[in-house]
Amino acid sequence: MSSFTKAKAGISAIAFGAVITVGSLTGAQLKADKQKADAIREFRETSPHQQIAVLEEQKRALLDTRGQLQRKIDLFEEKVKEREAEKARRRAIRAQRKTE
Repeated sequence: MSSFTKAKAGISAIAFGAVITVGSLTGAQLKADKQKADAIREFRETSPHQQIAVLEEQKRALLDTRGQLQRKIDLFEEKVKEREAEKARRRAIRAQRKTE
């Protein structure tokens, strides 16, 4: 098998793999889009009372997530302040040692 034939076979294999990958991704996206459209359609077919209940449940879930994320942010900011305070303390110690 010549090097040209090997290169041609390699390029063909890569192209074939790319086509399969793109096709799989496109199919998955189409399926997700269809499921989303179906969910929207089903939601719109429900009564306003049921829609409000669903939206309120989603709101509760989002507020819970927001609370969890805010706690993580607060903890992170506290750790940053502690690190900065520790750095300042170490700098003060080093400066004091230099003056001694």
